[in-house]
Amino acid sequence: MDYRSHEVIQLLEELVKIESTNVGKFEKEIGDFVAAWLERETGLPVVKDEFEPGRFNVVCKLEGEIHDPAFVSIHHMDVVPAGDGWETDPFVPVIEGNRMYGRGSGDMKAGLACGMLSFRDMVKLGKKPKRDIIFIASADEEGNIMMGAVQALKSGYATKDSYVLDHEPTAGKIFMAHKGKTWFKITVKGAQAHGSTPWVGIDAIVGISEVVLGIKRRIDALPTDETFGQSSVCFGTIQGGFNTNVVAESATITLDMRLAPPLTSEGSLELVEEAIKEACEKVPGLTGSYEVIARRPFVLHNDDSLLLKELQECVKEVTGKYTETAVFTGYTDSGVIAAETGNGNCMSYGPLGMNYHQPNEYVDLDSVLEVYEVSKKITYRMGFEID
Repeated sequence: MDYRSHEVIQLLEELVKIESTNVGKFEKEIGDFVAAWLERETGLPVVKDEFEPGRFNVVCKLEGEIHDPAFVSIHHMDVVPAGDGWETDPFVPVIEGNRMYGRGSGDMKAGLACGMLSFRDMVKLGKKPKRDIIFIASADEEGNIMMGAVQALKSGYATKDSYVLDHEPTAGKIFMAHKGKTWFKITVKGAQAHGSTPWVGIDAIVGISEVVLGIKRRIDALPTDETFGQSSVCFGTIQGGFNTNVVAESATITLDMRLAPPLTSEGSLELVEEAIKEACEKVPGLTGSYEVIARRPFVLHNDDSLLLKELQECVKEVTGKYTETAVFTGYTDSGVIAAETGNGNCMSYGPLGMNYHQPNEYVDLDSVLEVYEVSKKITYRMGFEID
């Protein structure tokens, strides 16, 4: 197949070429590109909704008869840093067979391209929809706080009643439920001493090791939820000490805890507090504290969702069958909106790919073409057919 003959693949290539790493170059260049494209292709006003200097969501609205609930199509512009180990230039898209390689090709510039084009296609129909159709190209989805989704709520583009869809890479499944997350920074304090007489000091690295083991042991002991699976923890960074022959007086870790029932956000704090307390008892004189870097609750599946029902029908029309629903182990813009408002009509549906957040990321181009067709159908149905 000549994939480059398809407009959505051409647009995807253009998006992958723009480095929008978070952290790194961030989203201004790609945000300017998306805004200019929307202005040119739709003729509608485009808003750069800034939440930090030089960082903004790009928003375009096709106004309907009903303003709330609107159909909100939200897709993030930022990607994680490229990292090492690539076989190709991560910001030069390469098509091999039915795959496009490049950082962000799957997560989630393919979804962004589908959302941009399906929104444009609705505008080109030249008629007023029954409800507002709002397109948002969001920033900072890959950040700790996900400020773009928060900004969409602050500015009122998304509400507790909106129908919210993103095209995150879901391999053609629909993800509505999300594991929760709590990210921590934990610091313990000991006392410095000469390495030949460690008993004179209080070894903070021993102390932080006890904290790590205590948290891991508690997480592993939690029951496995039938739907969400097991809660998990990743210890992302560790720092401590300054020389081999000196007892470390302080040590710090950061960790990413993903929450499945029955572990709530409040329960994650209690778990960490218990582990720090236990470590301080095992290492006399040690003190410990923590701060929360990011915190989101788990989001439950909603079988009564109107958007879920209509999206399943659209998927069946394009692919010939209803698709599976599953739990997102990560967190998305739609998940933030659901968690912050209690909205039960927020979900993800997107293409197949591999190696997200790893070298040699790619997206399956046949699945991109499918998602674009589904995106057009669901946008039309929610905008023009559903009262």
